[in-house]
Amino acid sequence: MYLREYAIVNMTRNLVEETGGGTHPFHEILYIFEGSASLQWMGRDYLFTSPALFLLPPNTPHLLTKHSGTCLFSYIELDMQNTSEFPAIEQISRWNALQCDKNPEQPELAPIYQVAANLLGSLQPNNPYKAIAADILLLDTQKLLMLVNCFLQVQQPSSDMPSGSRFPRDQAEGQERIHNIMRFMESNYREPLTVNRLAAQAHLEVSYFIRSFHKIAGRTPLQYLHDLRLNTASSLLSSTKMPILEISDAVGFQSIHYFSRLFKQRYGVSPSLWRTKKEQEALIP
Repeated sequence: MYLREYAIVNMTRNLVEETGGGTHPFHEILYIFEGSASLQWMGRDYLFTSPALFLLPPNTPHLLTKHSGTCLFSYIELDMQNTSEFPAIEQISRWNALQCDKNPEQPELAPIYQVAANLLGSLQPNNPYKAIAADILLLDTQKLLMLVNCFLQVQQPSSDMPSGSRFPRDQAEGQERIHNIMRFMESNYREPLTVNRLAAQAHLEVSYFIRSFHKIAGRTPLQYLHDLRLNTASSLLSSTKMPILEISDAVGFQSIHYFSRLFKQRYGVSPSLWRTKKEQEALIP
């Protein structure tokens, strides 16, 4: 994920309604600090007062129209680079609808709006850490998305849950389940593990399990398993004389050809050549 564009916009007092928006192939976070306005998005008009936070998927036209003397808002455009940190469209629709009908008895919203309000604070000219302001902004953006995702998971209506699936009651429980599965994989990487088996082990619905695992581990369950196996294989190649076929079997690969292909993708050379290079490096005084 990286930041494409970000700014604070102050719609000045004007007798004519001011508008802003458009469409672009990037995800966007829109936060309204002050004023009342309406947002046209996905065939619906969202009428709201500040504070309000809208999430906009790529290629979805949107138009913001102010209805008060002033309207102060910020926006951040993101290239998510195929990550799963941004909520899915169904969740986004639920979240955006909430902005028009916020419940003041929901204290969970306050920290989310606070993080959103402070997002661009790192860009102020007097910031002593302005040299790393963009990096701080990116971390704060990830924090904001984590908070929104957590809120949506906790608030998810039971009717949205697939039959027979299970979801954790809160973020801490979800993280504990994923960490337990990671430890299970580290102990059982030699076995023929599948995503379905791992999700069942975690008592989670498969797609939810994959998204949650990626958020915590930074990679999919299969990528994490491959990393465990390839790291172990490289250790065996450099510290033992085991044949490559035995190493492939020992770390859990069902096919030496698949093992060799993944190994070359990771290290740039075949397992046999990698072992030879390491042996030669060990002889250099």
